[in-house]
This record gives sequence, C-alpha cells and structure tokens, in this order.
Amino acid sequence: MWYQILVFVLFCLAIIDLTVGVSNDAANFLNSAIGSKVASFRTILIIASIGVLAGAVSSEGMMEVARKGIFVPSFFTFDNIMLVFVAVMLTDIILLDFYNSIGLPTSTTVSIVFELLGAGFIIGLLYSYQQGMEVEFAEFINFSTATKIISGIFLSVLVAFSSGALVQFITRLLFTFNLKEGLRRYGAVFGGIAITAITYFLVIKGLKGASFISEDIRTFIGENTLTILGVSAVVWTILTFIMQRVLALNPLKFIVLAGTFSLAMAFAGNDLVNFIGVTVAGWQSLEAWSASGMAPDLFFMDILGDKAKAPLFMLLGAGAIMVITLWTSKKARNVSQTEVKLARQGDGDERFNSNALSRGIVGVFVSLGKVLGAVIGQNAVNTINGRFAHDRSKMEDSTASFDLLRASVNLMTASILISYATSLKLPLSTTYVSFMVAMGTSLADRAWGMDSAVYRVAGVLQVVGGWIMTAVIAFIASATFGLIMFYGGKAGVISIVLVAAIALIRSHLKFKNADAIELDVEAIEVKPELSEQFELHKKGVADDLRNLDKMVTLSLRSLVGSNKDILLECTKRLESDSKKLSKNFKKAFATNNSFSREDQLLYAELHVNAHHNMVELYRVASKLSVNCLNHITNFGGVPRSEYLDLIIDAEDEIKRYIDDVRRQILSGRDEYSGQLGEKAKKVVAKLNKDLNNELSYYSMNKVSNRLVKLQVNIILDLIELVKHAESIYHIHNSFNKDALQG
Repeated sequence: MWYQILVFVLFCLAIIDLTVGVSNDAANFLNSAIGSKVASFRTILIIASIGVLAGAVSSEGMMEVARKGIFVPSFFTFDNIMLVFVAVMLTDIILLDFYNSIGLPTSTTVSIVFELLGAGFIIGLLYSYQQGMEVEFAEFINFSTATKIISGIFLSVLVAFSSGALVQFITRLLFTFNLKEGLRRYGAVFGGIAITAITYFLVIKGLKGASFISEDIRTFIGENTLTILGVSAVVWTILTFIMQRVLALNPLKFIVLAGTFSLAMAFAGNDLVNFIGVTVAGWQSLEAWSASGMAPDLFFMDILGDKAKAPLFMLLGAGAIMVITLWTSKKARNVSQTEVKLARQGDGDERFNSNALSRGIVGVFVSLGKVLGAVIGQNAVNTINGRFAHDRSKMEDSTASFDLLRASVNLMTASILISYATSLKLPLSTTYVSFMVAMGTSLADRAWGMDSAVYRVAGVLQVVGGWIMTAVIAFIASATFGLIMFYGGKAGVISIVLVAAIALIRSHLKFKNADAIELDVEAIEVKPELSEQFELHKKGVADDLRNLDKMVTLSLRSLVGSNKDILLECTKRLESDSKKLSKNFKKAFATNNSFSREDQLLYAELHVNAHHNMVELYRVASKLSVNCLNHITNFGGVPRSEYLDLIIDAEDEIKRYIDDVRRQILSGRDEYSGQLGEKAKKVVAKLNKDLNNELSYYSMNKVSNRLVKLQVNIILDLIELVKHAESIYHIHNSFNKDALQG
C-alpha cells in the first residue's frame, strides 16, 4: 500500500510540475508573437494551445531519458528507484517555482537531468555502501549518456546565439527596416523558405514520432524527405505570393503565427518528458513489481531498460493541463517579461543593472567593431549602417517591442534547432535555444544600443548564471532529499513532501500579494488621451499619498508604543513603494510618446516635478521610520509624555492636510488652493514652534543628546512632508489649468 501511495504522490507532483514547468517554458514560444504584437493575446494563446496539444502526443520517444538516460536501472531495486523518483519530482517543482517567482527563465531539461543525477548518485552510493559492495560510479550512473546530454544542452547555447545572430543579420540586410519594400521584393521567397522550414519539422520531425502515425507513413516520409521539402518550398512560395499580392495580407504574420504553433509543438514534444516522464516511469515500475510478487528490496528494475511507451491518454491529459496553465498562470507572464525587455528595439525601462563584467564585454566588442570597420572600409560600413537605419514610427505597430521580421527569424531558427534535437532523442533545452536565438537576433538587429547594451548584456549574463545555478542546485537538492528519505524511511518521505507543500504555498501567497506585474503582453493597444492619462496619473499620486501617510502614522504610533516589528514592516514597505515609484516614472515616458509634441512637454514636466517631490516624500518618510526603528532597536530613551502628545497631535493635523491635498488633486478644482496654502503655513508654524520648545528644553539639559536628535529630526521631517505635499498639489493644479483648460 505504501508504494501505491508513493505513485499517487508522483502523479500529484506531476500535475504540479506541469503547471510550474509550463509557467517557465511558456515564454519560450509566446514571446516572439507577444513582442511583435502579431495578433491579440487571446489569438496567440489559442494557436499556442493547439500546438501544445499536438506536441504532447508526439513526445513518447523522449520518455526513455527519465528511465535509463541518466542512471543504470538494473542497479536499483524497486524501493530505491521510488525514492529517486520522489526526490527528483519534489526538487523539480520547488526549483522551477522559485525561478518563476523571480521572473527568470531556466531550463526544465537541465533541472530534470541534474536532479536525476543527484538523486541517482546519492541513493546508488548509499545502497552500495549498505550492501558492502565495492562499485564504481559508472556501474550505476550512465556517465557517457549524461555527458552527451549535458554537453549537447550547453553547446546549444552557443549554436543558438550564433545561428540567431547570423540569420537575422543576413535577413535584415536584405529587407532593412522598411518592410513594405523588402516584402514586395523578397516576401514570397522568404515566406516559402520560412514556412518550409516550419513544415519540415512539423511533418517530418514532429508527426513522424507521433503514436497515431503508422509505420508505412513514417517510412514514406523518411524515403521522400527531399521531395517533400522541394514540393513544400514551391507550394508555400506560390501561396505566399498570392497571400501578399492578391489578398493584400502580410505574410510575416502568417509565419509568426505558424512559428508560434510550431515552437509550442516542439516545446511539448521535447519537454513533456521533464514533467511526466519520471511519474510514468514510477507507475510502470509499480506495475512490474506488483506482477513479480517479490520483495521491493529484492526486485531490480531491469525493466526500465526496455523501450518506454506512455499511454496516449496520459499524454493528452498532460497536454490539457499545460494548456490550462498557459491561460491562467500569472507567473508565466512574469517570466515572459524578462526576454521581451532584453530583446526589445529601442529605449525603455531596463530590468537589470549593469556590472563590471557587462561593461567590460561591451567595451571589448566596441573595440572589435572599430577594428572590423577599419578592415572592411568606411564605404562598406556606411552601406551596412544604411540598411540598418531604423525609424520606429514606420513599424506596423510602433508600440511593439520588435518587428515581425525579427519575430519570424526567432521562431523559424528556434523551431529548426529544437525539432532537430528532438528527432535525435536529445533533451535539448527549449529555454536555452529560444532565449539565446532571441538574444542573437537582438544583437544582430542592433536592438542593444550604446546606451542600453551594458544593461542587456548584464541581463543575459544573469540569466545564463541562473542556468548554471539550476544545475548546481538541482543536483545538491535532489541528493539531499534522497539522503533524507533513504535514512529516514517513511517519516523522511512524509517530512520532505510536507516541506515542499509548505514552500509552494508560501511562494504562491507571496507572489499573489506582491505588487502587480507590469507586462507588455497586456499593454494597452490604443493609448489614452492626455485627459484620460492625467486622471490615471492623479489616481496613482493620490494612492501614493494615502499609503505614505499611513506608513508615517504607523511609524510614529509605533515609536510611542515601542513596537519594533511594525516599524520594521513600515521600513520595508516604504523601500518597496519607493522602488515601485521609480518603475512607474519610467513607464510614464513610454506613454508620453503617444501625445503631440506640445502635450509631451507638458506631461513630461508634470511627471518630472511630481516624481521629484514624491521621491522626496518617500525619502523623508523612510528616514523618519529608520530613525525610529534604530532608536528602539538600540534601546534609546523613551521620549517624555509631552513630546509624545505633541507628535500625535502633529501627525493628526498632517494627516488631515494630506487628505485635503489628495481630494483636491482628484477633484481637479483650485478654489481651495488658497485655503490649503494657509493650512500648510499654520501646520508648519506650529511645528516650528514645537521645534523651538524642544531645543529650549534641551538647553536646560533635561534630555540626552541621542533623544533630542531623534525628537528634533522627527519634527524637521514632518515639516518637510507638509512642504512637499503642498508642492505636489500646486504642480497638478498648474497642469490642470495649462493642459486641460488652456
């Protein structure tokens, strides 16, 4: 009964693994369509969903990797192999969910390979030690196959980046950024080649491995590959010509949508094994052991060395779960944003900070570029520069991160590489290939300008560094889980399962309660008018003022009550809100691009001035909170009751004043501006009087230096809060008159 329960746990883990795995991998086949805005997000998801279902039924052959690709199954008894499988699945869901939460794409293939290595290695080693056997690692770990898989995965990084850069450079030289003229000349031929490449892997590499394709059809495809390719090239070239010249349709849109389907199919066909292969192997191991009638510690798993064949209903069920995840996972969109921002054409908010290594790499390539320019001559350089001249306003959708040509190259190149590896039964990483192809095309397309290259390179380095850490963490974590379960028995297994459950629940709650993720995939296609955008801006400022006032109130009340925990939480919240303010400031300028030049100037002036004062408000509030926290943490003296009463009264007056400022900003009326100014003067005058009284009290040596420093700084901070809040009101009132009434 215990092993039936373990298999049930494996199936539950497989379902969870499908959701966390697809959340990480979805970006790989959605980003090109999303970044180019080839269609609505809903349409893109529909096409990708069909591709995932199609790929799921053609992934049977890859199941062998989880059974015998990494370890030698004949060395392991049934009870030990089940521990390996449980350790692998638990590690996988925790690891992938962690990467989803921080928005970094990683390889589900690398994770599963190193998890199998880690768990198989430790349990095989412990079993041999327990039995008193003297064995070499090669007797239970398939190092030759593992090395081939790992080297193939990491080699794909270089191949994918180089291929993407080369194909994009040649394609852009041919088409330039003036796609209308380029498509008129070369669109039919390019479309024929691109769609033929997609057809090649869909029919020859994809359907060839599907369980519902007969041997006769497979034989026919294998014997007539060149003929199929030739006929396909001619047919698609003619159809693309008709599509373009007769129907007046953009063939690149068809290529991107077809490529999205193809890459989704390749993803499902190649990576499905990562999510359910271990569970299927566990289920089939249970069936074999149950039929044997032997003790679990005496039944060796030679059967796993046979060819694997997963039931079609399992493949379809897994495909259905992946499709549901595509439509519902917010973490998938979080991961998607990383690649879109790194690959986008032009300026914008950079997700990563530069570092010494990224600056050094950019410096080296700048120098190499100068040397290469001197070698080929200035005329050649000028010609190439002319072919790469870029006018964003002439793009079919100027709000897209990149154009349809680059999206087509991304999908075409990645699809070919991934499908070819799948046909060879190599678990090549879809993440590595699709991400590095996208980075290669971005570099070749000059999306990384001099002012953004250091940030983009830093982002790529961080993502690649995360991939390396995936391998290290997967190996160590799965080995640790295996060790605990091997010696802990049933109690160890239950403990590890509970730890994984708690980790996932905490991750979900933390992500759910986090600030809303700003995603380009759901960017507004028609940007609002100036008046509408101003209303959104006012609401955002009002919300910031309310939150900031709440944190100041909590900080002061916590000082009065000596509540360290609340002060610590206030300090963290103010730091988080300050970072969010900076992101919103950068986002505002992207919206600004849709207005007229005169409105752009007005809106930019509003944001610069309002942002400056909001930053100062957060700085002052953070300083106040930190000072109070440090005072309590270091067991500072308690302020006298008169001072505490003074602070509470001042806080009440400031709260009422900021509430008045919020209401007036939201209403857009200025008839109370004089009253607000007078109220601000009265509040500041009272605070200055309190400040003088405090200094007088100090001069009589009735309070310590540390305490008076805290008390004086609090009053000065409150004065600053009032002044900056007043400035924010006048800034919005002025904009309301000049832009909306003038």
